[in-house]
Amino acid sequence: MLVLRSNRDAADIATAMFDHGIDPLDRLEQASRALNDLEKRFVDTPTALTHSGALQSDDGAALLTGLTDIVGSVRGAIGSLPDGDLTHQLDTLLYSINRLRTADGDVTHRFVKRELADIVRDVEGAINVIRRDLIAMRDLSLRERHAIDRAVLAGGASGLVIGLLLLAYLSRSISRPIRNAASALRMVGGGAMAGKGALPGDMMVDLEAAIRFVETVIEHKDRSSRLQKNSSAAHLLATVERQQKRLRVALDALRKPLCLVDDKGRLTDANQEFLRLFPGLRAGTAVASWSEHPGLAAALLAGTEDEVLELEDGSSCRIRCHSNPIDNGIIAVFDELAGEESAQRELERLTLQDSLTGLPNRDAFYNALQKALHTGADPISVFVIDVVAFKNVNTTLGLIAGDDLLRQVGERLRTLAGPDSITARLAGDEFGLILPGAGEAMGPERFGRGIVQDFARRPIAVAGRPLTIRLAVGVVPDIAPGGGMDARTVMRDCEIALETAKKRSTDPFCVYAPEIQKEHQRRQDMERDLREALTRSEFELHFQPFVDSKRRRVSGFEALVRWNSPTRGRVSPGVFIPIMEETGLIVSLGQFVLRDACRQAARWPEGLSLSINLSPRQFDSGNIVADVRDILAETKLDPKRLQLEVTESLFLSDADKVLDILNALRRMGITISMDDFGTGYSSLGYLSRFPFDKIKIDQSFVRDLTRRENMAIVRAVLGLGASMKLSVIAEGVETVEQMRVLESEGCEEMQGYLFSPPRPASDLAKILVEVREGFQDGRFGPSTPLDVPSAALRA
Repeated sequence: MLVLRSNRDAADIATAMFDHGIDPLDRLEQASRALNDLEKRFVDTPTALTHSGALQSDDGAALLTGLTDIVGSVRGAIGSLPDGDLTHQLDTLLYSINRLRTADGDVTHRFVKRELADIVRDVEGAINVIRRDLIAMRDLSLRERHAIDRAVLAGGASGLVIGLLLLAYLSRSISRPIRNAASALRMVGGGAMAGKGALPGDMMVDLEAAIRFVETVIEHKDRSSRLQKNSSAAHLLATVERQQKRLRVALDALRKPLCLVDDKGRLTDANQEFLRLFPGLRAGTAVASWSEHPGLAAALLAGTEDEVLELEDGSSCRIRCHSNPIDNGIIAVFDELAGEESAQRELERLTLQDSLTGLPNRDAFYNALQKALHTGADPISVFVIDVVAFKNVNTTLGLIAGDDLLRQVGERLRTLAGPDSITARLAGDEFGLILPGAGEAMGPERFGRGIVQDFARRPIAVAGRPLTIRLAVGVVPDIAPGGGMDARTVMRDCEIALETAKKRSTDPFCVYAPEIQKEHQRRQDMERDLREALTRSEFELHFQPFVDSKRRRVSGFEALVRWNSPTRGRVSPGVFIPIMEETGLIVSLGQFVLRDACRQAARWPEGLSLSINLSPRQFDSGNIVADVRDILAETKLDPKRLQLEVTESLFLSDADKVLDILNALRRMGITISMDDFGTGYSSLGYLSRFPFDKIKIDQSFVRDLTRRENMAIVRAVLGLGASMKLSVIAEGVETVEQMRVLESEGCEEMQGYLFSPPRPASDLAKILVEVREGFQDGRFGPSTPLDVPSAALRA
């Protein structure tokens, strides 16, 4: 038992030496050789040592290919090792390799050299650890072998001594019974009486001869029976061998790959076509251990009846598994797909896959959602996720950076959702998630907010810089299968929730509720009425005066659009303008305002200017420069009398394009004004880059000039305008006190309800008279002569 136990320990040590030592050592040495090849290319080459620029495409491809092979070798080594310090060390090494492999942007040779040196050092350290372990296991095996030798020698010596003692005892105590037994055996065998003339010392020889005599007789009598049995067994064995050879020839003659797997998941047999298709596999191995063919192993263990398997060479084959009643296993037959069929299946796969991220596309997402709604077993929650302000990434960092951002967003969403979910790219910067059983585990709301917070906490590295991504998430939670919902309805509700979330600046997350649907319907009704209002020309222009406080006269008017709906009555611009901005209707409305305002201003006196607000959507859609030029030519309005007002939101899109448009408008003689100056974050920067002629102090600063902060901003804007030779106008003037404070600070042009609210075009003459009388009777301050053209008074 001691020898058996020692042998078992030695066998375990030998197995461990191979499984946990030789095999991972071989894989790591393979990774080390691959790393040496990469060093020769990126480190030992003289040009690489002195080149500090970005990698060329062929160098990047070679680096990616080499690192991919190295990752496979390190992962194989990790799979062969038990959990321990070395496994964690290799996990860290694998992270370093993947970091270099997935590095993007401006990757330099110097960076590659440094990373490769660290990886080589870590690989050599792991190899040394395994070699030390192998040496330790070898020493342990030698000690076990010596222990076995000592046990065998001790047992042999003990047995020899005991045998000699037993022999001496037997020779003294049972010599007579032995002689009697020998005589009896001779008599049984039919021989002469024994013992006559035999010497006492010959009793063992005599007994041996008697036993042999009896054995000879027995063997002679049993010989015929044994010969008959042996002949029958040999015949059966030969028959079985012939049948096995015929089966082997038949299997190998099949042109289709075939294999047999027993009920314990072991490969029992396979033909030559199977071994050609999957080299390296052999009978007797467990299917679950086929790490080089995971797809094949999964299909065989699942016993799939019809599944297409993608092979390493890019081809495809179909697996059909049939039950084997002999050992309760399966017989798997493989059909190699023809070129056209394989191409067709590949085309079908590509039509359901997003080419940029590799995720399922919109069609695949809808199919999966429809299937989950009709045949699923558990409730699901459906999320629609949008990358807020994604367009800014494309315009500032480029399209390649934008694509990289979308790939990383898709990968992180898939990781956060888990393997049981479905993550897809629906369109542009919009993604979809189907999460089964979300209501049971952590709740759809908690999960959705967790996504938003994860992206807010962990920036994404794009083009060599970290970007904090803001997501908007809409969710339809806990949809029970078979409840009558279809994919189209669910996605409509998700989009409604997403649109609501995008409007929330602090909490961009929304769970769908019927109240949201009602609000969305009201908004859609408003959009429909606005479209009809454009068709029926229900919009009209009102005008609010600009007042020159120094000359005590009206210097111009700002055109403001109003909507008097036949069904809704008068609708505030604060209600319908944002909707028209979002839907793009503002472009058509802007053309109407520009044409009608210029047509009316052309009949005004020469001293009055016209100011019109432009929407950022007018710069994105159509040709604003051509529209302005054509309308000026059509209405005969002098371009020098036209002022176009823009806001900072205009510059969040394509800044270069906006600069070209503003320069083109300015060359026509048009005045460019920045509206709401001081309310954004980059007003000063925009003043230095864009050709503004005028800036407008926002009414939020004018409304409360008693606050030191507001007064400081007003003074700063006035000083900035004077230093940059820009005109400054203050809007929102409602009291005489505000007007006097602004005048004392040097502001000469104002606008506000103190002088007049926006009024129809028919009241323009009254506005001119009212402003003149307001200065004359002291309502706007001390009475002074009014400087206004006589033609304006007649108008």
